[in-house]
Amino acid sequence: MKKISCILALLVALTACTPAIVNYTSNIDTNVTPIPQSGDIISDGKAYQISQINAVQTEDDITEQSLPAVGSIEALLKLLNERGALYDESLNYQYDGIVREDSNAAAPVPSTEAAIGGEMAAMDTGAATAGGNHSATNEQVAGVNEGDIVKTDGKYIYTLSGDRLRIVRVEGSDMKEVAVITFENMWSAEFYLMGDKLAVVGQKYIPITPLVVENETEKIVADVAYGYTMGRNCTVLAVYDITDRANPVESRRVEMDGYGISTRVIGDTVYLVTNKYVWAPYVRADSDVILPGFRDTETGGEAFEPFDLDRVYYVPDSRDSSYLIIGALDVNGNEPFEPTAYLGAGNQVYMSLNALYVGTTRWEEAKDGKGGSEKTDILRFTISEESVKYSGMGTVAGMPINQYSMDEFNGFFRVATTQWEKGTMVTVLDGGMKIAGQTDYLAPGEWMQSMRFMGNMGYVVTFENVDPLFTVDLTDPYNPKVLGELKIPGFSQYLHPVGNGLLLGIGRDTTELYTKDKNGVETVVGFRDIGMKVSLFDVSDPYDPKEIDVLELGEGWAEVSHNPRALMSDPARGLYGFTTENWNEKNYGSSAVLIQVDGRRISVAANLNADGAYLYNSRLCYIGDTLYFVYNEGIRAYDYNTFRLIERLTF
Repeated sequence: MKKISCILALLVALTACTPAIVNYTSNIDTNVTPIPQSGDIISDGKAYQISQINAVQTEDDITEQSLPAVGSIEALLKLLNERGALYDESLNYQYDGIVREDSNAAAPVPSTEAAIGGEMAAMDTGAATAGGNHSATNEQVAGVNEGDIVKTDGKYIYTLSGDRLRIVRVEGSDMKEVAVITFENMWSAEFYLMGDKLAVVGQKYIPITPLVVENETEKIVADVAYGYTMGRNCTVLAVYDITDRANPVESRRVEMDGYGISTRVIGDTVYLVTNKYVWAPYVRADSDVILPGFRDTETGGEAFEPFDLDRVYYVPDSRDSSYLIIGALDVNGNEPFEPTAYLGAGNQVYMSLNALYVGTTRWEEAKDGKGGSEKTDILRFTISEESVKYSGMGTVAGMPINQYSMDEFNGFFRVATTQWEKGTMVTVLDGGMKIAGQTDYLAPGEWMQSMRFMGNMGYVVTFENVDPLFTVDLTDPYNPKVLGELKIPGFSQYLHPVGNGLLLGIGRDTTELYTKDKNGVETVVGFRDIGMKVSLFDVSDPYDPKEIDVLELGEGWAEVSHNPRALMSDPARGLYGFTTENWNEKNYGSSAVLIQVDGRRISVAANLNADGAYLYNSRLCYIGDTLYFVYNEGIRAYDYNTFRLIERLTF
């Protein structure tokens, strides 16, 4: 208690030392009002000081920690059993502490390797280079690349749809498919374009032959849980050399256990993060259900190699029985692929240029046994090329909604979380992953819909019946403060900065539903969703955020609302585009919408209708003065100035 009291006293002292708001600084150029990063808030030509404190933590401030290694199969089985993974009610069997080896254990059924196939077009030996002005994938952190289904280098468009990736040479309206890469027994949802390499990330399932073993009084079927034969769900990274765009060649492939959580790329290195779940009863020490594995074509790669248990770590006191597996591969190197496993899963990933953060949300029972609450454990891994090293863990109340709920800035980690009924708060962790400061709960009873961190500021949107947008000052990480609040109908699911102190909010429009009692008193009882909505927010004065313009796009749905990579951003032209699925009478089927931001106004610059067809795996991208609407069955080329359709390519 004395230690806690000292910490509270220190926080109070820090708060007391925070300077009061002062004004007024003259000579402010009112034509340029950037979102405040530190110090000044600009409002009506005046600059107000947020805080004099702008804490920065260096590498010396990062307190590195370590996790214990599992070390042996006996220790692993004990941990899994303690965490409830080695019991199956359908078999009424629980691990008894005995390690059973079976020399007749059936070997895993080998997978069918994916191969390059499809028809290749005529030879084209020209290597792609950035052809001047072209779009790029919308990413959270500059320099930390994210995979997607469509990318361009200014000369070619690369488009992925399920089991095939197409390479299309483009020059204005002249479009020609030059190669198709097909994947057998693998489904892919993203890839990376890395110079003359394509890195394709996919998922595959490898069945294994169940093993029957007698256990004193009955026969036990290994690798079976809840009546289903278990198999190997693994994540695949296939690297292709595309120096000759018309003849891609697979140069390397790595596979590792687990469902894919997320991937990132920095430089030439691809980072893979997966979860391997364990829920079958144990009967043999080398079970593919129990032990995680991987393989690499660079080092043979015919069979899965089980992890060295000295490279399997565990989080003490965790009850999670699944593995978090992290691997890194230099696509231009030939070093062995050596992923690492951690007993304790993850479901949210944020990555900076310095570190990888993995969040795991769990339910924590109350000490009195009555109820409980959500908690999120956040593991930090320091990264350096192919080296990924655990360096600390922190815990916060509530749960984040996506990667945009997390951020690293000046050596501090910030995270916005929602806790059921209590509301949303922003927490700052220091270099030791300890709580440095946090806001009070915002909007009790409402759920967070979107979050955006930008330097020393944070912007939170919550929703119940109306949309509150909160502005949070994070200049002093030990004393984050909510400065302003805006309530409007609907809610934003994604916030995107567009410069000059403005945010574009993409989300839903709503109307409140009322009930009237016998005295005529109206009470809000809910809301009705009335369609897509785009808002323009002025947050240049965080004490007084405003919604300055609104576009109602009608009934429908847009992928960008939950996947920001689906946004095409062209700030030089003030254009922001995304594809939609519509079901209103005026605009049925798929379309691509371009929003024009002109000063403090927004408008629909173009609505490219797909003639009533539903198109999936779709994106917008541009190269020079040509706009491309890419989808599963082809590409439509438009004049980027007039938005006139000038050509179609059908796959």
